[in-house]
Amino acid sequence: MTAPGLAELQALEATLSGRIERTHEALLAGAKAGGYYVTADGRVPEACLAHLLGLAPGTLRNRRREGRAPPHYRVGGAGHAVTYRLAEVAQWIEAGREY
Repeated sequence: MTAPGLAELQALEATLSGRIERTHEALLAGAKAGGYYVTADGRVPEACLAHLLGLAPGTLRNRRREGRAPPHYRVGGAGHAVTYRLAEVAQWIEAGREY
């Protein structure tokens, strides 16, 4: 079996980029439809993301603590609300996609 050529790699990258973009758009639409606040840079609270992913908030919190959740932000340090940037969540979802 030969290694993929440049054109094949570019096609795969374009496909992945398109999936990430569509997933991001779906997450954003779901957050807005659910009445959740989305920050100017596209972040949502942990409870919102849990809802969008079909998880209980405690499950997402546990996965975050175990290192099995998307990248998160804690603005203001310890004890402050945890938020997730929807664009990064979309990348995380698509990176874990199985075929």
